[in-house]
Amino acid sequence: MIVDIIGGGALGLLFAGRLLAGGEAGVRLWTRTEEQAEKIRTEGFEAVELSGQRSHYEGVDAFPLSLAPARLRRHGLEAGMIWLFVKQTHIGPELLSVLAEMPRQPGATLVCFQNGVGHAEALAGVWPSPSLAVAVTTEAAAREGMNRIRHTGSGATWIGPAAAEEDARSHALNFSCISAKNLLEKAGIEAFVSNNIEDMVYQKLLVNAVINPLTALLRVKNGELLDGAERMELMRDLLAEAAGVYHAAGIPVNEEEAWKRIMDVCRLTAGNTSSMLQDILAGRPTECEAITGAIIRLGARYGAGTPLHQTIYRLIRAGEPRHR
Repeated sequence: MIVDIIGGGALGLLFAGRLLAGGEAGVRLWTRTEEQAEKIRTEGFEAVELSGQRSHYEGVDAFPLSLAPARLRRHGLEAGMIWLFVKQTHIGPELLSVLAEMPRQPGATLVCFQNGVGHAEALAGVWPSPSLAVAVTTEAAAREGMNRIRHTGSGATWIGPAAAEEDARSHALNFSCISAKNLLEKAGIEAFVSNNIEDMVYQKLLVNAVINPLTALLRVKNGELLDGAERMELMRDLLAEAAGVYHAAGIPVNEEEAWKRIMDVCRLTAGNTSSMLQDILAGRPTECEAITGAIIRLGARYGAGTPLHQTIYRLIRAGEPRHR
């Protein structure tokens, strides 16, 4: 089996390396730039594990995503399983157009590994929902160069059908989710299949909406959020406001369990720089719209106030490069 991995960021390379090490699947890697693709083609890429062990992967078939449709057609190839590791901010007309044009096998599965919510709806416009899956992962990694990443946190991955309708839970899609789970397990990543992935997406959103924006605004690593009563109170207030939104929207939430998850994430990824802080430091647009913005939109839809999240949202967006 060949897995087409779209996205040469930290998680994309982490999962690509694990698949290659597992030996059960080949990988075609599609990057944003030709520069990164050429470097990976010629030099391979390196993953530094939590233990400090270094793994080097060579002979990787890496090319810019923009070339994917033409390249696959030229070689008579079709995608059968695609894992999408780009950020929400990159899911726009250009990427959607490439996905729509990619030659694919009947029932080819697209698995989305994005933070926040809204990406499945956007992708369903070019990918039929009976073949669209969503993944939630607590694995963490940081990119240290175009072809070098560091595994910074071990976790688990859940995969399930994107659509809630019964007819979308086709036998073929469930089989693809099971196949993806098996590939991940053989690659050393704990994985599960979920038929209620939407709830897991919202539980992760809750954690991200507390941790990511605060680390970005305070310019601190995840573990530093636990330093001081003021930071802890801010996290508690953000959680309570988001939990109120979930209650109004009918989304299952246990505030104390959510607080424990947030504390666990801060401790287990204490040395991590959140993706939102990485974006701020690099002068890139953040995923604030898909994370904090999602909480605000839910609150507006169901009549739950979100004044603290709105303030956080405005501060993050004001610091993004297009506002300078």
